[in-house]
Amino acid sequence: MAELLANVQRGTVRHGLIPIENSLSGTLHSVLELFVQQEPRLWVVGEYVCSESHYIMARPGTELKDVVEIQSHPAILEQCQDFLDATLPEGYKAVLASNTAGAAEQVAKGNEFGIAALAGQRVAQLHNLTILGTNSTPNNVTRYWLIARYPINQPDRNLSPKSSYALVMKNQVGALHRVCACFALRDINITKLESRPSSRTITLAAPWEYVTYIDIEGAPGNEDNVRRAVENLQEFTQKCVHLGSYPRFLHGGRR
Repeated sequence: MAELLANVQRGTVRHGLIPIENSLSGTLHSVLELFVQQEPRLWVVGEYVCSESHYIMARPGTELKDVVEIQSHPAILEQCQDFLDATLPEGYKAVLASNTAGAAEQVAKGNEFGIAALAGQRVAQLHNLTILGTNSTPNNVTRYWLIARYPINQPDRNLSPKSSYALVMKNQVGALHRVCACFALRDINITKLESRPSSRTITLAAPWEYVTYIDIEGAPGNEDNVRRAVENLQEFTQKCVHLGSYPRFLHGGRR
């Protein structure tokens, strides 16, 4: 993930696609925090949402009853925990990998019997691995951010734009209520609200301070009520970072 972000910063690639949230395991905090820490800044310019299947794969000749260890990204292992427990032999070992493709490659190159990976179907084809089982849970949905070096200041209104922010609120009574009221009083919908320890993202001197991540409907570049709401935030926050405004992904239609 760090390599992808660095390539976008350098301009080696124009855009990157990073997983940011899963319907089963929640926010991918390690990815979110790594993105926010980037200097120079990167921007969210789009989103994509899809339902994903994950496959147990191993070297040819391996059967499910032989699997003693499975490797994959921590988020994927968490999403598929119930499936793995029901499918693999009792006592199997889950090993964390930096990404699913790397896990599959390690299995393909390894000589140990009974080692499997949990990854996408295409990866199995690339490394000549045999698929032993499939987890195709319908409600396993992942949201991705499309990122770039430069922001979109005015996403088209007909694309139902969203905006994402990282806030550090002032330590005062009612701060959260006042931040939410900036949007509620202007009929702006908050689609996500979540807090994380600040020491891992926006640097502050004191412990026990938190970064609040907010996704809202609309964009300040082309909607005056959103712009005024964001300006109003300055009264109740120590820091307000605009992560990006972008077209909202709409299932089965416009994106």
